[in-house]
Amino acid sequence: MERAVILCDGYFGQNTGKTANGLVRYSKRYEIVGVIDHTKAGRDAGEVLDGKANGIPIVGSLKEAILRLAPQTLIVGVATFGGYIPQEYRPILREAIENGLNIVAGLHEYLSEDPEFTKLAEAHGVRLIDARKPRPIREAKQFSDLSRKLPCLRIPVLGTDGAIGKRTTALLLTDALSEAGIAATFVATGQTGIIQGSPYGVPLDSIKGDFMVGELESEIVRAYEETKPKVIVVEGQQVGADETLMILESMKMEIPINAPRAGRVAKVYVKAGQPVQEGQLLADLE
Repeated sequence: MERAVILCDGYFGQNTGKTANGLVRYSKRYEIVGVIDHTKAGRDAGEVLDGKANGIPIVGSLKEAILRLAPQTLIVGVATFGGYIPQEYRPILREAIENGLNIVAGLHEYLSEDPEFTKLAEAHGVRLIDARKPRPIREAKQFSDLSRKLPCLRIPVLGTDGAIGKRTTALLLTDALSEAGIAATFVATGQTGIIQGSPYGVPLDSIKGDFMVGELESEIVRAYEETKPKVIVVEGQQVGADETLMILESMKMEIPINAPRAGRVAKVYVKAGQPVQEGQLLADLE
Protein backbone atom coordinates (compact mmCIF):
# COMPACT_ATOMS: atom_id res chain seq x y z
CA MET A 1 0.00 0.00 0.00
CA GLU A 2 1.01 3.59 -0.58
CA ARG A 3 2.49 5.22 2.55
CA ALA A 4 0.42 8.25 3.56
CA VAL A 5 0.54 10.93 6.23
CA ILE A 6 -2.64 12.79 7.19
CA LEU A 7 -2.78 16.59 7.46
CA CYS A 8 -5.17 17.43 10.30
CA ASP A 9 -3.38 20.29 11.99
CA GLY A 10 -5.44 21.63 14.89
CA TYR A 11 -8.38 19.27 14.38
CA PHE A 12 -7.37 15.67 15.02
CA GLY A 13 -9.85 13.85 17.26
CA GLN A 14 -12.56 16.49 16.62
CA ASN A 15 -15.59 16.36 14.32
CA THR A 16 -13.85 18.56 11.75
CA GLY A 17 -11.09 15.94 11.59
CA LYS A 18 -13.48 13.09 10.81
CA THR A 19 -11.63 12.04 7.64
CA ALA A 20 -8.39 11.72 9.61
CA ASN A 21 -10.20 9.95 12.44
CA GLY A 22 -11.70 7.42 10.03
CA LEU A 23 -8.40 6.72 8.29
CA VAL A 24 -6.53 6.19 11.55
CA ARG A 25 -9.11 3.59 12.52
CA TYR A 26 -9.54 1.90 9.13
CA SER A 27 -7.71 2.08 5.80
CA LYS A 28 -7.45 -0.52 3.07
CA ARG A 29 -6.04 1.76 0.39
CA TYR A 30 -3.26 3.61 2.22
CA GLU A 31 -0.79 2.64 4.91
CA ILE A 32 -1.28 5.48 7.40
CA VAL A 33 2.18 6.24 8.81
CA GLY A 34 1.40 9.42 10.74
CA VAL A 35 -0.80 12.42 11.46
CA ILE A 36 0.28 16.07 11.33
CA ASP A 37 -1.20 18.12 14.20
CA HIS A 38 1.15 20.37 16.13
CA THR A 39 -1.35 20.65 19.01
CA LYS A 40 -1.00 16.93 19.77
CA ALA A 41 2.54 16.25 18.54
CA GLY A 42 4.39 13.44 20.31
CA ARG A 43 1.28 11.46 21.13
CA ASP A 44 -0.09 8.25 19.58
CA ALA A 45 -3.05 8.76 17.22
CA GLY A 46 -4.93 5.73 18.51
CA GLU A 47 -4.51 6.85 22.10
CA VAL A 48 -5.86 10.32 21.30
CA LEU A 49 -8.80 8.95 19.33
CA ASP A 50 -9.86 5.84 21.23
CA GLY A 51 -7.68 5.65 24.33
CA LYS A 52 -5.65 2.75 22.88
CA ALA A 53 -2.28 3.14 21.15
CA ASN A 54 -2.07 1.89 17.57
CA GLY A 55 1.50 2.86 16.65
CA ILE A 56 0.58 5.80 14.40
CA PRO A 57 2.57 8.84 15.62
CA ILE A 58 1.35 12.44 15.62
CA VAL A 59 4.03 14.85 14.42
CA GLY A 60 4.23 18.61 14.51
CA SER A 61 5.06 19.45 10.88
CA LEU A 62 5.25 18.14 7.34
CA LYS A 63 9.06 18.44 7.46
CA GLU A 64 9.17 16.12 10.47
CA ALA A 65 6.78 13.71 8.77
CA ILE A 66 8.95 13.53 5.64
CA LEU A 67 12.16 12.99 7.63
CA ARG A 68 10.75 10.40 10.08
CA LEU A 69 8.00 8.62 8.15
CA ALA A 70 8.91 8.78 4.43
CA PRO A 71 5.35 9.21 3.12
CA GLN A 72 4.47 9.06 -0.56
CA THR A 73 1.12 10.82 -0.20
CA LEU A 74 -0.38 13.59 1.92
CA ILE A 75 -4.10 13.21 2.72
CA VAL A 76 -6.08 16.28 3.76
CA GLY A 77 -7.86 14.89 6.82
CA VAL A 78 -10.39 17.63 7.56
CA ALA A 79 -14.01 17.99 6.49
CA THR A 80 -14.47 21.75 6.73
CA PHE A 81 -17.81 23.54 6.79
CA GLY A 82 -18.59 24.21 3.14
CA GLY A 83 -15.79 21.92 1.99
CA TYR A 84 -13.24 24.68 1.49
CA ILE A 85 -9.47 24.21 1.48
CA PRO A 86 -8.31 25.84 4.77
CA GLN A 87 -6.17 28.87 3.94
CA GLU A 88 -3.66 27.90 6.63
CA TYR A 89 -3.15 24.54 4.87
CA ARG A 90 -2.16 26.02 1.51
CA PRO A 91 1.55 26.55 2.40
CA ILE A 92 1.73 22.96 3.71
CA LEU A 93 0.14 21.62 0.52
CA ARG A 94 2.63 23.61 -1.57
CA GLU A 95 5.50 22.21 0.50
CA ALA A 96 4.17 18.67 0.07
CA ILE A 97 3.93 19.01 -3.71
CA GLU A 98 7.42 20.51 -3.90
CA ASN A 99 8.69 17.47 -1.99
CA GLY A 100 7.12 15.09 -4.50
CA LEU A 101 4.10 13.94 -2.46
CA ASN A 102 0.79 13.13 -4.11
CA ILE A 103 -2.15 14.98 -2.53
CA VAL A 104 -5.54 13.45 -1.71
CA ALA A 105 -8.49 15.54 -0.52
CA GLY A 106 -12.20 15.05 0.04
CA LEU A 107 -13.34 18.67 -0.12
CA HIS A 108 -15.85 20.50 -2.31
CA GLU A 109 -13.09 22.89 -3.38
CA TYR A 110 -11.10 20.72 -5.77
CA LEU A 111 -7.30 20.62 -5.81
CA SER A 112 -7.37 19.62 -9.47
CA GLU A 113 -9.15 22.89 -10.34
CA ASP A 114 -6.87 25.14 -8.30
CA PRO A 115 -4.54 26.98 -10.74
CA GLU A 116 -1.66 27.23 -8.28
CA PHE A 117 -1.73 23.59 -7.21
CA THR A 118 -2.26 22.16 -10.71
CA LYS A 119 0.67 24.12 -12.10
CA LEU A 120 2.89 23.07 -9.21
CA ALA A 121 1.80 19.43 -9.41
CA GLU A 122 2.58 19.29 -13.12
CA ALA A 123 6.04 20.77 -12.52
CA HIS A 124 6.83 18.16 -9.83
CA GLY A 125 5.11 15.17 -11.43
CA VAL A 126 2.65 14.47 -8.61
CA ARG A 127 -1.04 13.55 -8.61
CA LEU A 128 -3.90 15.62 -7.19
CA ILE A 129 -6.79 13.33 -6.23
CA ASP A 130 -10.22 14.78 -5.38
CA ALA A 131 -12.24 12.00 -3.75
CA ARG A 132 -15.36 14.17 -3.49
CA LYS A 133 -15.55 14.99 -7.18
CA PRO A 134 -18.50 13.31 -8.96
CA ARG A 135 -18.25 12.05 -12.49
CA PRO A 136 -19.44 14.31 -15.36
CA ILE A 137 -23.20 14.74 -15.78
CA ARG A 138 -23.16 13.05 -19.19
CA GLU A 139 -21.77 9.91 -17.51
CA ALA A 140 -24.04 10.05 -14.43
CA LYS A 141 -26.80 7.52 -13.87
CA GLN A 142 -30.47 8.27 -13.31
CA PHE A 143 -32.85 6.18 -11.23
CA SER A 144 -33.83 2.92 -12.97
CA ASP A 145 -35.34 0.85 -10.09
CA LEU A 146 -32.76 -1.91 -10.47
CA SER A 147 -31.67 -2.34 -6.85
CA ARG A 148 -35.19 -3.21 -5.63
CA LYS A 149 -34.98 -6.55 -7.45
CA LEU A 150 -31.59 -7.61 -6.07
CA PRO A 151 -31.78 -10.95 -4.22
CA CYS A 152 -29.87 -9.69 -1.18
CA LEU A 153 -30.55 -7.72 1.98
CA ARG A 154 -29.73 -4.00 1.80
CA ILE A 155 -29.02 -2.24 5.10
CA PRO A 156 -28.77 1.58 5.16
CA VAL A 157 -27.03 2.86 8.31
CA LEU A 158 -28.68 6.16 9.26
CA GLY A 159 -28.24 8.72 12.02
CA THR A 160 -29.59 12.01 13.32
CA ASP A 161 -26.59 14.18 12.46
CA GLY A 162 -23.26 14.32 10.65
CA ALA A 163 -19.99 12.91 12.04
CA ILE A 164 -21.67 10.63 14.60
CA GLY A 165 -20.40 7.25 13.38
CA LYS A 166 -22.61 6.09 10.48
CA ARG A 167 -19.68 5.07 8.31
CA THR A 168 -17.78 3.49 11.20
CA THR A 169 -20.87 1.53 12.21
CA ALA A 170 -21.43 0.39 8.63
CA LEU A 171 -17.82 -0.81 8.33
CA LEU A 172 -17.95 -2.63 11.67
CA LEU A 173 -21.22 -4.28 10.66
CA THR A 174 -19.79 -5.34 7.30
CA ASP A 175 -16.71 -6.85 8.96
CA ALA A 176 -18.80 -8.62 11.63
CA LEU A 177 -21.07 -10.16 9.00
CA SER A 178 -18.07 -11.34 6.99
CA GLU A 179 -16.43 -12.85 10.09
CA ALA A 180 -19.68 -14.70 10.80
CA GLY A 181 -19.53 -16.27 7.34
CA ILE A 182 -22.17 -14.00 5.79
CA ALA A 183 -20.89 -12.39 2.60
CA ALA A 184 -21.28 -8.62 2.95
CA THR A 185 -20.21 -5.60 0.88
CA PHE A 186 -19.90 -1.99 2.02
CA VAL A 187 -21.05 0.89 -0.21
CA ALA A 188 -19.68 4.32 0.72
CA THR A 189 -21.62 7.55 0.27
CA GLY A 190 -18.96 10.00 1.41
CA GLN A 191 -15.37 11.00 0.77
CA THR A 192 -13.88 9.28 3.80
CA GLY A 193 -15.23 5.84 2.88
CA ILE A 194 -13.89 6.30 -0.64
CA ILE A 195 -10.44 7.39 0.59
CA GLN A 196 -10.41 4.46 3.05
CA GLY A 197 -10.49 2.18 0.01
CA SER A 198 -14.09 1.14 -0.57
CA PRO A 199 -14.28 -0.08 -4.19
CA TYR A 200 -17.97 0.85 -4.23
CA GLY A 201 -19.41 4.25 -3.45
CA VAL A 202 -20.15 7.80 -4.56
CA PRO A 203 -19.59 11.25 -2.98
CA LEU A 204 -23.33 11.70 -2.58
CA ASP A 205 -23.37 15.28 -1.31
CA SER A 206 -21.43 16.44 -4.38
CA ILE A 207 -23.86 14.98 -6.92
CA LYS A 208 -26.61 17.09 -8.48
CA GLY A 209 -30.05 16.21 -7.15
CA ASP A 210 -31.34 14.72 -10.41
CA PHE A 211 -28.64 12.05 -10.31
CA MET A 212 -28.15 11.30 -6.59
CA VAL A 213 -30.53 8.34 -6.40
CA GLY A 214 -29.39 6.85 -9.70
CA GLU A 215 -25.69 7.17 -8.93
CA LEU A 216 -26.06 5.44 -5.56
CA GLU A 217 -28.35 2.80 -7.03
CA SER A 218 -25.82 2.02 -9.76
CA GLU A 219 -23.08 1.46 -7.16
CA ILE A 220 -25.32 -0.86 -5.13
CA VAL A 221 -26.11 -2.85 -8.26
CA ARG A 222 -22.43 -2.95 -9.28
CA ALA A 223 -21.47 -4.12 -5.79
CA TYR A 224 -23.93 -6.99 -6.05
CA GLU A 225 -22.97 -7.98 -9.59
CA GLU A 226 -19.25 -8.07 -8.78
CA THR A 227 -19.27 -9.61 -5.28
CA LYS A 228 -22.64 -11.47 -5.03
CA PRO A 229 -23.05 -10.74 -1.29
CA LYS A 230 -25.95 -11.80 0.90
CA VAL A 231 -25.94 -8.33 2.50
CA ILE A 232 -25.07 -4.86 1.18
CA VAL A 233 -24.41 -2.26 3.91
CA VAL A 234 -24.92 1.34 2.74
CA GLU A 235 -23.43 4.28 4.62
CA GLY A 236 -26.13 6.81 5.57
CA GLN A 237 -26.15 10.48 4.62
CA GLN A 238 -27.94 13.60 5.76
CA VAL A 239 -30.40 15.08 3.25
CA GLY A 240 -29.71 18.65 2.19
CA ALA A 241 -32.28 21.26 1.27
CA ASP A 242 -33.57 20.76 -2.30
CA GLU A 243 -31.87 17.36 -2.61
CA THR A 244 -33.90 14.49 -4.07
CA LEU A 245 -35.73 12.41 -1.45
CA MET A 246 -37.61 10.09 -3.82
CA ILE A 247 -38.84 9.86 -7.38
CA LEU A 248 -42.47 9.61 -8.49
CA GLU A 249 -43.37 8.01 -11.80
CA SER A 250 -46.35 9.58 -13.58
CA MET A 251 -47.39 9.13 -17.22
CA LYS A 252 -44.05 7.41 -17.81
CA MET A 253 -42.21 10.48 -16.52
CA GLU A 254 -39.89 10.47 -13.51
CA ILE A 255 -40.58 13.39 -11.13
CA PRO A 256 -38.03 14.03 -8.35
CA ILE A 257 -39.42 15.02 -4.94
CA ASN A 258 -36.93 17.32 -3.21
CA ALA A 259 -36.42 17.91 0.49
CA PRO A 260 -37.89 21.25 1.65
CA ARG A 261 -35.05 21.61 4.16
CA ALA A 262 -31.97 19.78 5.43
CA GLY A 263 -32.56 16.90 7.83
CA ARG A 264 -32.92 13.14 8.27
CA VAL A 265 -35.55 10.86 6.83
CA ALA A 266 -37.26 9.54 9.96
CA LYS A 267 -39.87 7.36 8.23
CA VAL A 268 -41.02 6.46 4.72
CA TYR A 269 -44.71 5.62 4.39
CA VAL A 270 -44.70 4.15 0.88
CA LYS A 271 -42.93 1.31 -0.89
CA ALA A 272 -41.25 1.26 -4.30
CA GLY A 273 -43.86 0.84 -7.02
CA GLN A 274 -46.80 1.64 -4.73
CA PRO A 275 -49.53 3.94 -6.21
CA VAL A 276 -49.95 7.22 -4.30
CA GLN A 277 -52.68 9.84 -4.14
CA GLU A 278 -52.59 13.63 -4.20
CA GLY A 279 -51.92 14.97 -0.71
CA GLN A 280 -50.71 11.60 0.62
CA LEU A 281 -47.96 11.69 3.25
CA LEU A 282 -44.87 10.05 1.74
CA ALA A 283 -42.15 10.56 4.36
CA ASP A 284 -41.27 12.32 7.62
CA LEU A 285 -38.19 14.56 7.69
CA GLU A 286 -36.70 15.55 11.03
